[in-house]
Amino acid sequence: MGDALGRHHSLLLDQLTEERRKKGSLEQRGIAIISTSGTLVAIVLGFVALATRNPAFVPPATVVALLVVALAGLVVAAAAGLLVNAPARMPVIDAQELLAIAEQTDWDHVDADSRRAEYRLQAQLLMEIRRVNRWRARVVLAGLLVEVCALCLMAVSAVLVLNPLT
Repeated sequence: MGDALGRHHSLLLDQLTEERRKKGSLEQRGIAIISTSGTLVAIVLGFVALATRNPAFVPPATVVALLVVALAGLVVAAAAGLLVNAPARMPVIDAQELLAIAEQTDWDHVDADSRRAEYRLQAQLLMEIRRVNRWRARVVLAGLLVEVCALCLMAVSAVLVLNPLT
């Protein structure tokens, strides 16, 4: 049993390490969404500024509506990026419990029950970290999809300004 537990323990530790790495990766992607959304907002506003330089030019209502929706989408995407990077309730091991274990006379004695308890605790940590990472991944995906939709709206509005349908 000890060998099997050791094999599974190693797998569990590898999974914990991988989930912690994913957490960092998702946070970086959230920051990338914020950056690209900000850049796209600047492009939209620059486009509007260039298009309205000519006092005789009045952008069609359709273009204005598309740009407003695109800007709103970019704000939502940036908010998604911020949300991914907001502090989440991550599982932790209670330091008081660890201190209490260290104060026992046989604190470093390893038996099957203590190894099982440690394994169970690490498995619970893994489940909670995965739950938070899945949520973050969904938010990142939603932010990216909104950003792509906003970019499409911007492209359509640019085409309408440069080549009006009327």
